[in-house]
Amino acid sequence: MEPGRDRQLVTAAVMLGMFLAAIEATAVAAAVPTAVGEMGGVAHYSWVFSAYLLTSTTTVPLFGKLADLYGRRIIFHVSVALFLLGSALSGMSHTFEQLIAFRAIQGLGAGGVAPVAITVTGDIYSLEERGKMQGLFSGVWAFASLIGPLLGGLITDALSWRWIFYLNIPFGIAASVILQRGLREEAPRTKHRLDILGTVSLTAAVTLLLLALVEGPDTWGWSDVRTLGMLGGAAAAFALFLWQERRAAEPMLPLDLFQSRLISVSSAGNALIGVLLFCLTAYVPVFAQGVMGGSAVDAGTVLMPILVAWPIASTLSGRYLIRVSYRPLALGGSLFLIAGGVMLALVGPATTRLWIMASMAITGLGLGFSSMPYLIGVQNAVPWHRRGVATSSVQFFRNIGGSIGVAALGALFTARLAQRAPGIDPNTALEPALRAKANPQTLAHLSAALLHSLQGVYLALALLAATSLVIAWLFPGGAVASHVHQERDAVSPAGH
Repeated sequence: MEPGRDRQLVTAAVMLGMFLAAIEATAVAAAVPTAVGEMGGVAHYSWVFSAYLLTSTTTVPLFGKLADLYGRRIIFHVSVALFLLGSALSGMSHTFEQLIAFRAIQGLGAGGVAPVAITVTGDIYSLEERGKMQGLFSGVWAFASLIGPLLGGLITDALSWRWIFYLNIPFGIAASVILQRGLREEAPRTKHRLDILGTVSLTAAVTLLLLALVEGPDTWGWSDVRTLGMLGGAAAAFALFLWQERRAAEPMLPLDLFQSRLISVSSAGNALIGVLLFCLTAYVPVFAQGVMGGSAVDAGTVLMPILVAWPIASTLSGRYLIRVSYRPLALGGSLFLIAGGVMLALVGPATTRLWIMASMAITGLGLGFSSMPYLIGVQNAVPWHRRGVATSSVQFFRNIGGSIGVAALGALFTARLAQRAPGIDPNTALEPALRAKANPQTLAHLSAALLHSLQGVYLALALLAATSLVIAWLFPGGAVASHVHQERDAVSPAGH
């Protein structure tokens, strides 16, 4: 697509779509406690987030494949429609169980919005422009993440928690209308066969695995027959998925993509990025609030440096991508990740807020420099008709890595906490009102137990960050042009 008004419209539409997906992830967190107070259901609190994560993760490859088969525009519209339907129903929920179910519908749409938006960007911008645009999109994501908690709190206090969901509707409709006007596609009219068995088996595998990891350790225990059954079922469903993808005429996630060293290494890199990002978001605020005795606002501010540094690094790497190439950027990013991870692993009772924030800033730079090669490299390594499924694999592996990482390190955190503070409610240290009433000795003991638990988590994250250097080292060297699919300039439905 040539530069001009249409490309500007399409860019605005996909940025708005990504902004919606990004802000939903953070703004809802401010609304859920109020929803619990109104409808009850605290025992199922985590499922408001888990249901959204389950459906948004398992549908990513499906929407990527559909975007390749039927065109980007129609699949973007379908994704936005599902997202808005889930939003409207969530706002109208009368029970907490309804809210969980409607959040799952919302996640179905979110599984398509972000990857299809990124795929459209790959279609309408040249190789030289894509890096800069991804830096801009990273900035949009970071901005949404920064204002999400504040906006969610303000809307919940001024109007109602329900308006967190309702306000998505006009913006989502605007994104679809703008894209419809700006994006011109002439998708080839050929018959396609959807890989239903592949979709169902992958969804079953991921769902059973996440259920085992989320519910198993705390609810049943690792050795319980239900946990083991779910893990066994996940393995069986994944084996069925691999068998189906080898024989399907049009597989949902073509396994031959991973014969490319660049794509297979990028998949590992994206999974690691997901682990680090999700786990830092989950476990660093606990230190600020539970160990340092801060408020909920204090817990959120310690993450701000990572959300500021990431788009800065993405913008810089996009600007110099052609000149520097993929591998040096990935290697440089891994060094930042290791430095930030080591700083976090060294926390103790005397650690200051400045130390934590410096660690987050350095880690954010590492994530920004690392993520660009693992996204742009994948997009450029495939022809147009496979760019959707290849791009969606990036999001899929990040989500899977984050989901498994949070669950696994959550089990480690819980086990270490139970060793040091058995029978004591950790909310005493996390909730300012409870902390003010607590016995000082009990509070000191609980804070020390939280520190002990988090030190184990942070050490694990530092070790994981160290593996980023190995992954970056395995990334194929050479100029960017040497890794571009040779047919990428052939006529494509997007006109690029």
